[in-house]
Amino acid sequence: MKKAYLIDPEKKTIEAVELDGDLKSIYKLLDCDMIAAPIEFDNKDTMFVDDEGLFKEQKGAIKMKDWSYPIVGKVMIIGCDDEGESVDVKTPIEFFQKEIIWVNEADTKRWQDQFN
Repeated sequence: MKKAYLIDPEKKTIEAVELDGDLKSIYKLLDCDMIAAPIEFDNKDTMFVDDEGLFKEQKGAIKMKDWSYPIVGKVMIIGCDDEGESVDVKTPIEFFQKEIIWVNEADTKRWQDQFN
């Protein structure tokens, strides 16, 4: 089991979760069929998102202070080693609790409308 964080912008929650190593588990937690990894942090923790999140009805998104665009829908933060294998997330959950900016439903919709 690997420790990861599930970020839900609709509920405005960040919670630690245990992953069993099966990709289908990530799909289920993110409510999606395809994932993308748009951001890798310096310590190799990686953000996984619904690859089609911009095209689905969503009630929220997240940003961080230095980002120019939001990430729409649920987010999973998973640790990665030098070979690209999943490991426990390294970043303390408090970092995300402090750094995440919650994007409201109206602003999320405006962002999505640019792509639909």
